[in-house]
Amino acid sequence: MALHLLTIKDRKERNKASEAVIQTMTQVHPYSKDSEELRRKLWDHLHLITGFKLEVDGPYEKPSPEAFEVKPERLKYPDTNIRHKHYGKIVDEMIKKAALMKDNEERDVLIAAIAALMKKAFMTWNKCTVDDNTIIKDLKEISKGKLILKDASGLANVHVQLNPTPINKPQNFRNNKFGNKGGQNRNRKKNKNKNRNGGF
Repeated sequence: MALHLLTIKDRKERNKASEAVIQTMTQVHPYSKDSEELRRKLWDHLHLITGFKLEVDGPYEKPSPEAFEVKPERLKYPDTNIRHKHYGKIVDEMIKKAALMKDNEERDVLIAAIAALMKKAFMTWNKCTVDDNTIIKDLKEISKGKLILKDASGLANVHVQLNPTPINKPQNFRNNKFGNKGGQNRNRKKNKNKNRNGGF
């Protein structure tokens, strides 16, 4: 359809046919919203399909071939080395922030919250329980001895559901209403045979 547009000599007819092609291309993406961004992209694709030879009075400026040759910039991935990856980067950043705070009650509350978060992360990642002393030791190691959990009693209240809820298995075919109906029919036949044979 797109290449056929190049054979239409009349510009007005070519414009109408181009709009029809765009409408057809829109129907290929039924779950996409008919937005300005989508229509602009479709018009760019139409010019790309026709090798940038299509001359129409479109709603957008005709793109240049060079615009499609530009390579996107390479994404820069964070070059952070986290030794205890199961705790995550956020916990690591929280520990760094807490280490810079003054030694007061607010800092102690934050340290207790970090330790509780570490225990949750440990159990969630490793799918097993963890001794509170391990959390205290890791907290001290990551903070390079700057953070000490003064009250570890709060860690006893940290719980994570390790085993997922089991999915109920479907009932056996013999136990459903269709299976019972078949069993009832077999029992009726047996009872009829017993009556004919004098109860045997």
